[in-house]
Amino acid sequence: MRNARLLMLNTLILTASGFLMRTVGVAFNVYLTNRIGAAGIGLFELIMAVYALAVTLAAAGVRLGATRLVTDALGQSAVDPTGATLTCLRYGFTAGCGAALILFYAAPLIARGWIADEAAIGSLKILAVSLPFTAVSAALSGYFTARKTLLKYAGIQLLEQLTKVLTTVLALHRLKRGDVGQACACVSFGMSLSETVSCALSLAVCRVDRRRFKGLTEMRYGLGRLLPIALPDAVGTGLRSVLLTVEHLLIPIGFRKAGQSAEQAMNTYGSIHGMALPIVLYPAAVLTALSGLLIPELADHRSKSRQKQIDFTVRFCLRLTVLFSLGCAAFLFCFAADVSNCVYASGEPAFFIRLLSLLMPVMYADTMVDGMLKGLNEQLASMRYNIIDSSLCVALVWFLLPKHAVRGYVFILFFSEILNFSLSFHRLTTACTVRVHPWEDLGKPLLAAAGSMALLRLGRALFGVGAMMSKSGLMLLILPGLLLFAAAVWGLGCLNEEEKQKLKGLLRP
Repeated sequence: MRNARLLMLNTLILTASGFLMRTVGVAFNVYLTNRIGAAGIGLFELIMAVYALAVTLAAAGVRLGATRLVTDALGQSAVDPTGATLTCLRYGFTAGCGAALILFYAAPLIARGWIADEAAIGSLKILAVSLPFTAVSAALSGYFTARKTLLKYAGIQLLEQLTKVLTTVLALHRLKRGDVGQACACVSFGMSLSETVSCALSLAVCRVDRRRFKGLTEMRYGLGRLLPIALPDAVGTGLRSVLLTVEHLLIPIGFRKAGQSAEQAMNTYGSIHGMALPIVLYPAAVLTALSGLLIPELADHRSKSRQKQIDFTVRFCLRLTVLFSLGCAAFLFCFAADVSNCVYASGEPAFFIRLLSLLMPVMYADTMVDGMLKGLNEQLASMRYNIIDSSLCVALVWFLLPKHAVRGYVFILFFSEILNFSLSFHRLTTACTVRVHPWEDLGKPLLAAAGSMALLRLGRALFGVGAMMSKSGLMLLILPGLLLFAAAVWGLGCLNEEEKQKLKGLLRP
């Protein structure tokens, strides 16, 4: 029970920090949208697609490798995990430097040949500087996850986000409006500076934390221990990132081939990826935190052959994921216009928010299953499925978008997520005892979500409450919606008695 409560505590810490950072991130997106427009956001999203590929080359496999190696060291009595940590730090720094050199010198070619806008060159070069620090931070993140001491690290992440926002706002304040390339460079500078600050603080906190192991035996961990864990994840994530980058760069091209102007293509791309998706993914902070923490938890159970604990943990977390995602999806589907107006002061993204809300249960469940597979040493299977999914997406973007534009892209999003989740979930059922009971696992949660949101809409109509246009007004919808949904979940018995007792035990001080 102590380990379960520690998992719950760390999940709450990461969830709180994740929500706070996502709130800052969404507010920052609103500011950028108002400052540089949807077309500017579209260009910046393309730069971020390339940067995400570079980050993958720099840091892929480092976090998972650090988490698994440090967990292994901590599982042995009187062993100092410093050796495992240093191996991961050196690996991350070397890979980060290599990726930085590639991105810096390839920036002109990428900007002209891939992004088709030379204004992106400066941003790419600025972002290249941050890659060694990003890779080292990934290794340190794995260390803190394995140590299950995440409060200080959550504070560092928040400070990183605030540094990025403040630096960018100050830089944009000194810049004249209209220069999209310079605006993107300002945002890139803020990101690079924040990554550097975060890395320095994480190293300092790690150094202090290592004092706890003074006097213990320091076991040597060479690359031979790290690479079998890190490389499959790195190769899979790297290939998927390459394919995702190609996909994102092809999307505006496909929109233009379908008859849209260059500005319209960037506007559409920016509306989906820069405005609607951040809202749809905003509640996922809790599942992202839990998914990451399940890796060392399930790895520990697996190393000690605790199959019963593995099966219960998987079932319990999947049940909570389905409930949470369906509740969030039902709310966004019913109140997409209110959310769009409150966040962006515009109803433009509302259509995409409502449409993508239908995909939330699949997206959220896929995030959870992916973390579970890595914890159960099934990262090779996860790699295969991600590559298959991304390869099909690139092909579909190439063939469908010139003919069907936005409708084609929406189809691709749904097809991709459903395929990836189906393959990953099937693999999970072979690694542990997970069986789907349609009414208990899907029927009741869906009824609770739909029923509670229908009651909320009815209550809003009866009390004559109009469209919500402020953040405080939005909270007046969220809070009663949350209470109604919780009551429906409890009343319909969406959790069995064992799961209720587990949840009560986790929440009990």
